[in-house]
Amino acid sequence: MSRRSQVQIAAADFHRPVGGPVFEPQEEREDLPLSRGAGWQSNGGPHRGHLARSFPFTLDVTIPAGGPLLRIHLVGTFALFAEREEEAPGTLGASLQLTQDRELVFRQDLLNGRHYSDARDLTAVSRLNGDGTSVETLGSIEAFGAPARVDVLTIDVGEQTASALRLKDLGSPASFIVFDVLLEREQASGCPFHSGSGGIALGEIPSVVRVGDRVKFLRALDQLAQSVVDAEDLDEARGTALTFLAVTTAATLEMGGSRQMHRIQLDAAREFERLDTREEIADAARRYVETVAESMFRGVQSPSSYLVDRALAIVERNYAKDLSDSQIANQLGLSTSHFRYLFREATGQPFHKYLVALRLEKARQMLLEDEIAVSAVARAVGFTGLSHFSRAFTQRFSVSPTSIRRQGGS
Repeated sequence: MSRRSQVQIAAADFHRPVGGPVFEPQEEREDLPLSRGAGWQSNGGPHRGHLARSFPFTLDVTIPAGGPLLRIHLVGTFALFAEREEEAPGTLGASLQLTQDRELVFRQDLLNGRHYSDARDLTAVSRLNGDGTSVETLGSIEAFGAPARVDVLTIDVGEQTASALRLKDLGSPASFIVFDVLLEREQASGCPFHSGSGGIALGEIPSVVRVGDRVKFLRALDQLAQSVVDAEDLDEARGTALTFLAVTTAATLEMGGSRQMHRIQLDAAREFERLDTREEIADAARRYVETVAESMFRGVQSPSSYLVDRALAIVERNYAKDLSDSQIANQLGLSTSHFRYLFREATGQPFHKYLVALRLEKARQMLLEDEIAVSAVARAVGFTGLSHFSRAFTQRFSVSPTSIRRQGGS
């Protein structure tokens, strides 16, 4: 069996000031290993004489060697002095940069009203921004004599190899407090179907099929696709796919399945031999396994729909980026044509039409709730041109972006 990647989140060390604020969460989070160390605070403040104006502009973090980075999680107060009276929505307040051997490999600019907001507003936040970032409230602290919200700002970095991270305050009134910098990365492990891997072992597949445990079966299918895609060569990919198919077929025959299942195995072996990429083998393997297991899972959602669920989750988190159906298909280990078929079957519309509709819905929400310029809203949801955005918006909602903003404010 092939190797697969597992996700691990670990804290990165950085210089912490003596006597800085400390965040003590009320609830433990197993997925976020918080340090409870003193927070670093950036330059800011509403006027030149403010105490925060003496704080540093940059936080430098050395990234230890390891697998590719998937996400950066910043835990902190984002931000003090960011209320509307001090700093306008849309202000560029800070920048997160990753470098490898001093060469910039990734940058995420942080905007007021999108990646951070007035931390004195203690209303809990849980928001996907559509540009590969999200914000979720964890609790609160006392800062400058008043309570302030503590959030985790998560930034997708797309499997980057980096040796250093820098958070750079760009000189606006906003002042950022950082308690933890958490690195989420891939860690190579052994066979995903080994009993010690933490996944579904091959020995469990027969019982999963017999009891109709769709949840575990979908997890096993996901492991199969990843294992095939991560195989060291095509022969290993084919062997992995055939082994899983054989185990599933045996379990189905045990439950009274048709002996035609043997013919399916033969057809699969011949097709796998003709295919020349791991992604195509993964795609075909999933199709054959679904065919074999169909009678055992009749009356429940097809295993293929799980792939669409994953695709929709990816789009929800990244809708403002330059997304294509081929990119999503590649992430899922599918051919573009098969993904297009599955997506249209599940949603009733092509991928691009769904993406545009989602962007417009997000834009409508922003126009009604936030006082951000229409042009900024268009850019925030992924439109490169204002005129194109206005036409598409008006066509969908029968009202212009400017008019709907007036309605929201009335």
